[in-house]
Amino acid sequence: MMMPIIRPVRMNDFEAIHELAKKSGGGMTNLPADRDTLMGRIEKAVHSFDANAQEPGPEVYLMVLEVDGDVLGTAAVFSSIGLEFGFVNYKLNWVFHASEQLGKQKKHCLLVPTHDFTGASEVGSLFLSDTLRGTGFGKMLARSRYLFMAQKPEIFAEPVCAELRGWRAPDGEQPFWDALGRPFFDMDFEEADIHNSAAGNQFIADLMPRSAIYEGLLPQSARACIGKPHDAARPALELLEREGFTYNGYVDIFDGGPLVSARSRDIATIRDSRLLRVKIGTPKETETGLLAAGAVADFRATRDFADLGGENEDQVIISQSTADLLRVENDQEIRWVAW
Repeated sequence: MMMPIIRPVRMNDFEAIHELAKKSGGGMTNLPADRDTLMGRIEKAVHSFDANAQEPGPEVYLMVLEVDGDVLGTAAVFSSIGLEFGFVNYKLNWVFHASEQLGKQKKHCLLVPTHDFTGASEVGSLFLSDTLRGTGFGKMLARSRYLFMAQKPEIFAEPVCAELRGWRAPDGEQPFWDALGRPFFDMDFEEADIHNSAAGNQFIADLMPRSAIYEGLLPQSARACIGKPHDAARPALELLEREGFTYNGYVDIFDGGPLVSARSRDIATIRDSRLLRVKIGTPKETETGLLAAGAVADFRATRDFADLGGENEDQVIISQSTADLLRVENDQEIRWVAW
């Protein structure tokens, strides 16, 4: 197997990404299976890489995992979300009701519409071909996003958030949407999700309830979905938690999936990464690193053996094949973090 490379998406990756999207099982707003919508997403990403942004903006940076010439995974960073229509989710808040006359006290959970993460950065679109499950490539995709951010931090906003797909039954049933989405949007989940991907989320602000909703008024099946990730999203949630992301009671308005967040300086891969100078040689096969070079359109990342130190503390020894893959030469800088 050739060494894997993570790189910016290209238009000729469309068919491979479409095949991945069809296997995602639905619910990934930023990786839609609809061809026209997906094409628009990829076009926007390609234009984002060429935009030469100098500050947070509407750019979407979609990257792919390429192995042996095949695109087998995706991951993305959104520079600043919701700038056009706002980014809406529910915040779980609590209220306390008491009746002195009856001697009763009740604590109630409210789902409160909020724009707390409008303008934040987001990591998402993490998906890996099932042929590579259990190989560590999902972890590589996820962590490479943070090295991408570290290479040019001024184009990303704070905090950084991630939305996980909400739970759905094996037969596709979605109790949260059926209880709270369908009555207001009058459409199937997939239709709403595609519309959100293709045309933006203005319709959400137009049609969703504007007041807080008592969780206790929802059926038990819907309440059980609040903050619960899709079974296929649990590994992604575990990766996010290991990086330092935390769940603070925010959930997606469509499927109730959890939203987690972190400050970029607290994300482990960013915090622990170092800029080192390349020395091309023969590294000992004892320590593997996640390595990245270039910024934005020139970004490339891989994992391979790498010796720290060499003759200097700021030096890393990598093989010629790794240097070729990252397109670097002796004495040029790469970003390293322990695998």
